[in-house]
Amino acid sequence: MKKSIIYILPILLLLSNYLKAQSRYNQFSLETSYGYSGAISPYKDAFKSNFSGFTNLNIGGRLMFNENFGLRGEYANDRFENDPGGKIGIYYNRIGLQAYYNVGKLFGLPYILNENIGLLAHGGVGYTRARPINASQSEQIGNLIIGITPQLKLSERVAIFTDVSFISNFKQHYRFDGSLISEQYKPTIGFHYNISFGLMVYLGKNRYHADWY
Repeated sequence: MKKSIIYILPILLLLSNYLKAQSRYNQFSLETSYGYSGAISPYKDAFKSNFSGFTNLNIGGRLMFNENFGLRGEYANDRFENDPGGKIGIYYNRIGLQAYYNVGKLFGLPYILNENIGLLAHGGVGYTRARPINASQSEQIGNLIIGITPQLKLSERVAIFTDVSFISNFKQHYRFDGSLISEQYKPTIGFHYNISFGLMVYLGKNRYHADWY
């Protein structure tokens, strides 16, 4: 235990000093969005419904280490249901951690567009608990997530955004219609996407946020 503390303390001190060095601008934002959950595969071809709809909810917090790079922790909920009725399908609850890169700053968008338009790229991993509708059992799925986030700044404290994310699900045992893929419980890789619209609220004592500094 003492050895662990010896190793961890220098890292924490370095991180603290690094964050203090970035105090010229705010670094943290709270974000929420609502949008479209699109099921790509797998689901049975017999169903006319594609089990997609406006059922995606995402809540997260993002910390920018500098003007270019940051990390975001998030919770996302997706409901894949047949239309109409919602009697078959599957519910996804996901937590994730993603790295963010300020692509807009790379191409000079804030300067070209009077600091009102931004663009973030992101990618990371997630953990999903998936439960078929009307079933007590659930399964655990690992995720790979990539996406882009165009931003529109309304003020120094608020921005609205659109996010387009593509999610790959590893070892998925249930289809998006909630049916078991294999009686032998053999998994497959599944895919879905989210198109959402949301709000960013920038927190901190400084005037500007790293996104627009």
